Amino acid sequence: MSVSYPQLANDLADMGAQLSPSEAQGVLIGLWLGSGRASEAEWCAELRDDAASHALPASLKTVFNELVEQLTTADNLGLTLVLPDDSARFGDRLFAIIEFAQSVLYGYALARGPAEKLLSPEALEVFEDIKAIAELDSQVDPAADAEEDEINLNEIMDYLSAALIVMYISLHPPVPVTEASQRSH
Repeated sequence: MSVSYPQLANDLADMGAQLSPSEAQGVLIGLWLGSGRASEAEWCAELRDDAASHALPASLKTVFNELVEQLTTADNLGLTLVLPDDSARFGDRLFAIIEFAQSVLYGYALARGPAEKLLSPEALEVFEDIKAIAELDSQVDPAADAEEDEINLNEIMDYLSAALIVMYISLHPPVPVTEASQRSH
């Protein structure tokens, strides 16, 4: 990610959005999962409480463009998730991943994504996992093994990075390029 989490937080606040950067990206990913595509304008409308038109700051345009590229590039192995960096407290990073998952589900619902019963087994598994992550307890147990918690959180982030692409491709398979589609008319 070429834009820092604090910069995104400042830009979201400046435009009147009440969401964290993780939530904002989660909504965007959910919109794409649910509908196959979402415009900057659609995303911007969801970021703000009022209906006024507002241009996206450059940092948010970068998040949008990077997501589009990552979802539509055939050789991409994972999404770059917008989460606090490793220097942030563990509890803050855990809370951000929970908010992210909740926001993916919210965006998916806004886009009226396919009902669970219509999802392929692969997409359903990812959807169920996102729901489980969204329901995690954000309270950090001081008696827990901090190193194990870090490992688990990193595994969740790595899983989501790849699994969200799997779900997107399952819901919106790429159209194969054929010889006929490449001919000039």
